Amino acid sequence: MMPMARQDIEILLDTPNQHDYVVSAYIDMTVQDGFNRYSDLHLKNLARTADESLAAAAARKDLDANIAVVREAIRAHQDAPTPRGLAVFSSVARGLRQVIRLDFPVENHLVLDEEPFLLPLMERWHGEPTYLIALFDSDQAHFFEAHHSQLRPVRDLERGDAGQDIQRDKPRFTYKKRFAAVNHERLQGAEDAPFFRELAGAVAEQWKTVPYAGLVLLGKPQDIGALRTLIPKELDAPVVGEATHAMTERPEDLTEEVSRLVTEWETGEERKLLNELGQRRKEDYLLANGPTDVLDALQQGRAVQVLIGSQRDMPGARCTSCGYRLGAPVADCPYCQGPCTQVNALQDIMRLAMRHRVPVHLFRMPAKLDPLAQSGGVAAFVRAPANWAPDAETARASEGHAQAV
Repeated sequence: MMPMARQDIEILLDTPNQHDYVVSAYIDMTVQDGFNRYSDLHLKNLARTADESLAAAAARKDLDANIAVVREAIRAHQDAPTPRGLAVFSSVARGLRQVIRLDFPVENHLVLDEEPFLLPLMERWHGEPTYLIALFDSDQAHFFEAHHSQLRPVRDLERGDAGQDIQRDKPRFTYKKRFAAVNHERLQGAEDAPFFRELAGAVAEQWKTVPYAGLVLLGKPQDIGALRTLIPKELDAPVVGEATHAMTERPEDLTEEVSRLVTEWETGEERKLLNELGQRRKEDYLLANGPTDVLDALQQGRAVQVLIGSQRDMPGARCTSCGYRLGAPVADCPYCQGPCTQVNALQDIMRLAMRHRVPVHLFRMPAKLDPLAQSGGVAAFVRAPANWAPDAETARASEGHAQAV
């Protein structure tokens, strides 16, 4: 089964300003008791609870039709190969029907809101970023993507003259002229080989297609060294790791080595982030603290790195007039005084970070060790101070110091 793709989430990010409700259903499709799946029963219980809570609400009129869409998706995915979970988004009034097969388990959950509830998907996406893997030698190269601990092939490259015999120049005038005229890498060095220059260009081209978190190089040490001298400087820094590996086209042969390199790199990067966070706090330097400050930084284009702790319940608001998003459950927008609807501030932070391609790091520490606890659960490194000062009461409320109304 193909892992969840970025476009699966992006298609749900930009929703028009409509008041029609969207049913977001997360269904556990794993087998229990050896052979049973209780997805239909769980959906029935969730639908009953939603029906009782809505009563005469406006969302009630389309609830049955939206639940029918979810039920149909469950039945369509009962046969093997069955995903571990399903995420179904339905709004009959909008004509929205989106089903995402998940390769990770989810808890049964049903949410009715004006926007799709994407927090579980975005938490998974940001929690396990995508890495570009390049396995190569002097004759061929294979590119893979590593995401959610799974590898999939994306591109192959083969040297055009790989099957031809090596033609050595005959000595004519002097040995100096002979060697000056020979272009084979065994005599001139791998970095001068046309294939490695073509490979460097292919790496740079592939890197632009997806916001990769890092690059893993696998092959012979001399080949890796030659490639690193040829790839653009902006690609040399994101190299997660390198290792000697035999040539293969099977992604499963690389999983163990790639996982080891990525884990070692992520551990070191988390240590660096914690050190930088502590230093910025100490110097009060270009740091956004709390949901409101972080949302301000994202909406103003100032955020360069978002840090998220263990807290997931962050009440926020979205202005229905100007569309500004705030990290506290305010009733009126502090900027245009328009009415606000209540939203999940963490979901807004993740969706804005994804839209603007701002890297996100999720700390997996226990709540008592959460380094973001004193920042209201979230912080961001920024490139410049705020364009304007946020409303003081809203900012304090988002950091847990007061209760906004």
